[in-house]
Amino acid sequence: MQAKRYAVCVAVIALAGCGGGGSSSSGPLSKSDYEHKMQSEAERLTKALQGADITSAKNMQEFASRLGAVKDDIAKAADDVDALDPPANAAADTQTIADVLHRIAAAIGQIQTAAAKNDGAGFQQAVQQLQRELRAAQPAVRDLKQKGYDVGEFAS
Repeated sequence: MQAKRYAVCVAVIALAGCGGGGSSSSGPLSKSDYEHKMQSEAERLTKALQGADITSAKNMQEFASRLGAVKDDIAKAADDVDALDPPANAAADTQTIADVLHRIAAAIGQIQTAAAKNDGAGFQQAVQQLQRELRAAQPAVRDLKQKGYDVGEFAS
């Protein structure tokens, strides 16, 4: 089933995403506060994705609908990451992840549009874009981990 084929790549959204919530007005977050915010956001995204039950979708439309259910969570995570004031050595990776999360939410919108039009080719292109975005986040996540950040579920 086409939906199941892409469910595996979409499940990686929770692994690609990270976030936080709110910026600090007193300067950059401490390492532990930053890690806590990222871990909490990754857990929230993981639960949202699991709740959408994408792997049981029976067709392109159902897959798009279920994936769309997490689109707002991803967009919020992107906004939360944008709002963070991370430690200096995490700033570039954090911005990369925020940008990727915004593009992932946009790709999900394209998947939904293609599914609504029963546009198989458009659906395939949008899923491929989603896959590219998921890969785009991984170097930033790896870099944070190499810098000693415990980034939680999405680094596994």
